[in-house]
Amino acid sequence: MRRGRRDPDLCAVGDFIDGWTVEAFEPDRRLRLSSDWKLPGRAWLEFEVTDVEGRRSIVRQTASFDPRGLIGCAYWYALVPIHSVLFRGMLERIARRAAVTIGTGSIHASPSASTSGSRTGS
Repeated sequence: MRRGRRDPDLCAVGDFIDGWTVEAFEPDRRLRLSSDWKLPGRAWLEFEVTDVEGRRSIVRQTASFDPRGLIGCAYWYALVPIHSVLFRGMLERIARRAAVTIGTGSIHASPSASTSGSRTGS
């Protein structure tokens, strides 16, 4: 079976994107990815878009990790500084591309990270 996206311009649940599997997708609203990497726990990266006043949008990026044991906790907390830089840069690039696409210059990036002992929701 071939891994990757079925269509380079469209996203669908089950698509594989750079080490992540699309777990949930609502066009122009939400994208949740689950990690396919070998980690001491399970990881998700989620993007949620909220429309503000019809012309602007807020993109909320959340990295979540469900650690497996003490090693999983140590892994997550050891990488928090690196992930903060990495995710902020990712969100800034997304905002920059969106601003160029729609012709605005307003960019503000504020990623969030969370850990949990168990995962809820779908």
